[in-house]
Amino acid sequence: MSYKLLAKGSPTSQVQLNAAFTHFESLPQEYVDLVCEATEIEVQHHNGQYIRIWGPMGCIEMDEGYGIRQRILDAIPIGDDGGGHILFYAHGGQGYGLYHVGYGNLNRDDAIWIAATLDDLLTNTTGIESF
Repeated sequence: MSYKLLAKGSPTSQVQLNAAFTHFESLPQEYVDLVCEATEIEVQHHNGQYIRIWGPMGCIEMDEGYGIRQRILDAIPIGDDGGGHILFYAHGGQGYGLYHVGYGNLNRDDAIWIAATLDDLLTNTTGIESF
């Protein structure tokens, strides 16, 4: 196995999911499916790379706290790497998918492509080397 599960929280509630849909208007189905199983998922790749996937309320709080969508209009922030980079869905240079960029540099042009899907990142480790 390429990842070690470090932590996970309870599945999201329908109220929290509804709040996220209200805030972001849409969410990728793979993210919805994942948070319906567990939230605040923390994993570590065998190379040491850490990834945390937030629950819906964490996505909203981080978006509001850092003004992510004010700077990257279509971004849907879903997590971080524990080292100052945010993971988010958006349309970018490689098309729609997962990207990461530093909290201090919320600029679409500087975002780095990770993978087309969260499933690719978590199941196939696609893009793990981009961190």
